[in-house]
Amino acid sequence: MAKERVTVCLPPCDPDVETWWDYWQIDGGGCEFLVVPGHEEDPRLIRGAETLSGEPRNVPPSLCDGGPRALLDLETPRARAAAEARRAFEAWQEFASAYPPGRAFGDFRARHFADPESYSPVQAVEDYRAQPVIAAFLDNPELEEVVGGDPVARLGDDVDALVRHAMDDVLPSNALLTLEGHWLDVANDARRRYFSDYLVGLPADAYAVRVLYHG
Repeated sequence: MAKERVTVCLPPCDPDVETWWDYWQIDGGGCEFLVVPGHEEDPRLIRGAETLSGEPRNVPPSLCDGGPRALLDLETPRARAAAEARRAFEAWQEFASAYPPGRAFGDFRARHFADPESYSPVQAVEDYRAQPVIAAFLDNPELEEVVGGDPVARLGDDVDALVRHAMDDVLPSNALLTLEGHWLDVANDARRRYFSDYLVGLPADAYAVRVLYHG
């Protein structure tokens, strides 16, 4: 059975919400919320004490599994993601400008799928890596650490779209349960954007809680 995390949005409520769930467990493990600095000890913050298997969790004061939206620092991780995306874009553009334009690996892979008998996946990888800009990029591990893999495909000409995409990737869990009781599986870019906008737009006193469920 699958284990996934849903972000549950609730109206103002008693902070002891963990007892409300049957086999649902409050556990943001890996996707906890940042706490607004100065509010780390606010009793309205929610931190699950145990994992589903009963092991203790040690959630640092700067993180929580949920609480009123006003106590959740949603902007800092989004700002960091935006800055990292912009830095990667600028680093790649500056580096790539010294070479002939490169093609994304997807182009070579598509050629293989179109003619698998004559164009092998090994040849597709070799041809991709033989491009001057990619060969130089692969020989520069420090740049690769900043930029990430397949930069031609990921770092196009639209830096604003790249930044917004990076920001939208930060807050979502596997699913969202809205204040209105609507369940939304977060399966594509449009839904991640909706998730982010919805969470940021919650009333200040509404709760958002990361819940690990087994279903």
